[in-house]
Amino acid sequence: MSSIATVTRTAVDSVLRADAGVIAAFAPAAVRLYPMSPPTNPVFPYILYRIEVIGDDTECADGAEVTVVLETYARESTCAASVAKAEGVSHAARKALTRRLELTDHQIDDWTFQYDRQIGDPDNLTEHRSMAVSYLTSATA
Repeated sequence: MSSIATVTRTAVDSVLRADAGVIAAFAPAAVRLYPMSPPTNPVFPYILYRIEVIGDDTECADGAEVTVVLETYARESTCAASVAKAEGVSHAARKALTRRLELTDHQIDDWTFQYDRQIGDPDNLTEHRSMAVSYLTSATA
C-alpha cells in the first residue's frame, strides 16, 4: 500500500497544476508549486506546500488525518497588487482542494477547511498567505 503522505502530495500537486481557477490566478505566470522550500531566487507568485499526517490506525482499520498546508507568496509592483495576487491564488487553491482528491489505495471520508491567514512580509511588497485543509482518510487496499 502507498504512503498516505506520498499519495496526498501527488494528488495535491496534480489538482493544483490542472485546476482552471489556479491557472487563471497565476496568469500570466505558470503555476509554480514547491514541496517545503522554493529554489534560490524564486519567481513570484509561488506556492510552498507540506503534508502533515496524524495516524489514526486501529486494529481493524488503517486511517489518518492528513493536513495540507499551503504558503502562497506574491510580489507585484505594489503592496496592494501583491495582496490581490496572493489572495487570488490562495482562494483558487482553496476551491481546488476542497473538492475530493483522488488518492491511490486511500479514500477521503471527510474534509475540513482550517484557515486562510494573511501574513505579509517585512519588505512591504511581498505578500504571504498561509492556509490549511484537513482530510480524514482511510485505506482501501
